[in-house]
Amino acid sequence: MNSIPVDLSRLAGLICIAAPEQRTTLDGAVRKDRDGNTLWVTGIAVRRADSRRASVIDVQTAAEPVGVVEGAAVGLTELDASMWEIDGRHGLSYRAASVFAKPHAEPPRPVSTSGAAVSGRTSGKAEA
Repeated sequence: MNSIPVDLSRLAGLICIAAPEQRTTLDGAVRKDRDGNTLWVTGIAVRRADSRRASVIDVQTAAEPVGVVEGAAVGLTELDASMWEIDGRHGLSYRAASVFAKPHAEPPRPVSTSGAAVSGRTSGKAEA
């Protein structure tokens, strides 16, 4: 199965929507890769940088996504997509070298209609 590298610079707004969990077989056994590493799957909402439409993808990793929780902004390294087909069904699967929590960013400050940032402070002058 050939994998296709995904250009992460074209994606924005990556948010964890399903916390990481170990992949399991239908029998409930933990799945492992060829090197014996436990496989993890994390649900992530992604969107193209120039679009409002978001998609949800399950990203598989061989490294445990430490510190990743639902609702948190996340980053990915080395994201690849692979096409699959089994018993007449087909789709895309996603695998990354890692899923990591991004540090909390300070939200942007509101902008007034004059274009100046609103500080929430008054000038101290009494208004007439």
